[in-house]
Parts: sequence; C-alpha cells; structure tokens
Amino acid sequence: MEQQILQEEKKPNALAFKVALGFALYTLAMIYIFKLIGIDTTSADIPVFNKIIVFVLSYGIFILAIYFTQATHKKELGDYITYGRAFSTGFKVAAYAGLFIGILYAIYFKVLDTSAIDKIADAAIEKAGDNEQQVKGIETMKPYMWIFATFTAAISYTVFGLIVSLITSLVLKKERKF
Repeated sequence: MEQQILQEEKKPNALAFKVALGFALYTLAMIYIFKLIGIDTTSADIPVFNKIIVFVLSYGIFILAIYFTQATHKKELGDYITYGRAFSTGFKVAAYAGLFIGILYAIYFKVLDTSAIDKIADAAIEKAGDNEQQVKGIETMKPYMWIFATFTAAISYTVFGLIVSLITSLVLKKERKF
C-alpha cells in the first residue's frame, strides 16, 4: 500500500524530461567536439577506432542516462521499483531524448551548420562511385536529407532507448515482499 502511494505521488516525468534534454544538448555538443578534434562522422571511410569512440560517447552515455534516471526514480520510491515502472521511466527518457534530438538536429542542419547536409550528400555520392542512378537519386533527395537525418536520429534513439529500458528494468526491479 505504501509503495502504491509513493508511486502515485512520485512521477518520473520531470526527471526524465531533464535528463533527456541534457542528453540532447550533450549530443549537439559532441557534434561540435568531433568536428573540433577532426572526427568526421559523415565520412564513408571513418576508421574503426573513431567509430568505436563515436558509438561509446553517444550510445554508451545514452545507456547511462537511462539507467541513471531509472535508478534515481527507484531511490525516490524508497529503493523499490516494479519492472513496469522502471521500464516506463527509461522509455520516457528515450522518447523525450528522441524528440529533443530531432528538434536539435533540425536546428543544426537548417541554422547552425547548413553545409553539413552538403557533406553528407558528398559522402553518399563518393560511396555511390560510378553508379549514375544512385548519384542522381542522392542529388534528387539532397534538399530533403535534413528531414531524413533528423527523423532517423530521433527514431533510432527512441527505439534503442526502448531496448535499453527493457534490459535495465530487469536489472533494477526490486519489488516489496509482503
């Protein structure tokens, strides 16, 4: 009964919102940091070591953000949390982060660095090589690439966060024994 009252009083929405917003801003900062240190994430020939660094600093930190939010909410609930509540908390982070990253990517591509899409298109054309049909398709889609990049980032973080939430909820769940 006491756990039920705590769950009704303590909602994870504000915490999930703050963590997701912080992660989205972190993601935007990482774009600029990668540029500054010379890691071109849009290149087709990115070295494996750089791919690992980019993956760990983006998705690894995202996993930690979800876990942190779930663990913090668990503490708010008196160190007990159901699987469903932990999953819901983690998924809220993922959904908010996907939304915020989508918005920030749109701002990035349309305002902060309008040449970024040109670099992505050039990398795709380079990867297409001599295939005229692929090159023509890339050039046709170039004005819309920012939309695809934005939605792809938003959806991939949301889906990845859903999977992470399913797993971390198993680790964190601790229900009261009556």
